[in-house]
Amino acid sequence: MTNAGDPGQHDRGYYGVGWQQPAPVPGPGPGPATGVPYAPPAPPQRRRPTGDPRRAFAPGASVTNTTGALIAVVSVIVVEFVSGLVGLLGTSLVVSPFARYGAGDSIVAGFVHGVFLAPLPFHVGAFLALAFLVPVARRSPLPVILLRAVLAGAAGTTALALVGVFTGAFGAVRGFGAARLVTSIVTVPLQSGLPLTLMLVATTTAAWLWLGRPRGGTRRPLGAPGTLRQPDAVPAATVQGAGGPQQQPNPYAPPGGQQQPPITQQPPITQQPPVGQQQPPANPWVPPQR
Repeated sequence: MTNAGDPGQHDRGYYGVGWQQPAPVPGPGPGPATGVPYAPPAPPQRRRPTGDPRRAFAPGASVTNTTGALIAVVSVIVVEFVSGLVGLLGTSLVVSPFARYGAGDSIVAGFVHGVFLAPLPFHVGAFLALAFLVPVARRSPLPVILLRAVLAGAAGTTALALVGVFTGAFGAVRGFGAARLVTSIVTVPLQSGLPLTLMLVATTTAAWLWLGRPRGGTRRPLGAPGTLRQPDAVPAATVQGAGGPQQQPNPYAPPGGQQQPPITQQPPITQQPPVGQQQPPANPWVPPQR
């Protein structure tokens, strides 16, 4: 006859009844058994965001950056167009705008060249800088926006100088000498880039104000500063008229605003025997007393 409580009959294992796993054997891992000190894992390092709103350079491309660059550059082109159109109308009152005088171009051709073709490298360079390197971010403060506009103007002026290298070299080969190369690379880009940069600063500030202003049709989500959540239901009044007792609201009242009166407990009703009928004694084995 075997003993049911013999540990040899039932292998309880390391973790108890039903678990047949053997006891863990200390291995060569780090710990006190091997003498190697245990080093906890290093916490994950927080990466600094690339688009820091307080930095001058914030490389990256997005729809907002492209929109701000378009607003700033197109506004400069519009200002140049209106200014050139006013000058063209004033000159047309004296000289015919389509007539050619000497070896020069007509007034209309000079207007198109001065407004669209000559400053085109500046506009392209400024747009690329504002869209990918120095964006008009709505979170950036105004001094940073002004610095980015100046940097974009410098990028546009550099683009004018790069184009001037080819035009100046072509003029020097044609017989105009090295003076044409110097003017095409230094003086002409600076003469055109300085006023265009000042206009770009103004239009960039306008684009920053336009992108950062709050919209009238958008609603702020619940939880934002300045917003309050509307209550789901107004609780019923718990105070009656003057001098009346206070009544607690019934939590099981149906929705609708009307509450049923509270249920009051009444004392139990005891039945009285009819008149002339004797009530039986408490102990039936005791004879009645007369």
